[in-house]
Amino acid sequence: MDKQALSSTARQWIAGFDSNAHRAIDAWRDGGERLGGLARERWDSAFAQARPKLSAETRRNASHARDVFAGLYAKGVVLSASGAQAAVETLVEAARAAVDRAGASPRPGH
Repeated sequence: MDKQALSSTARQWIAGFDSNAHRAIDAWRDGGERLGGLARERWDSAFAQARPKLSAETRRNASHARDVFAGLYAKGVVLSASGAQAAVETLVEAARAAVDRAGASPRPGH
């Protein structure tokens, strides 16, 4: 395989990796959001059942806790997906630069 064919194959592989990694990250984000929605539904259902037995203060605290937990969970999903995107973009950029350098630099003895 000559240098140009190898570079072309490497670029195709990198493009495929980039596309598939971003799809996986998007699926992770969507799944995390769905899981958060299911957790909210379960919390709300349990809260509705327990509500009559709780004092006003406990209801306020429980409601506030739900909001805090939901917010932290959502931020966690966003941060982890954003971090994964940054890692993939950095890796892809470095891989493309390496292929470009390898294609541009003459090999010793050739």
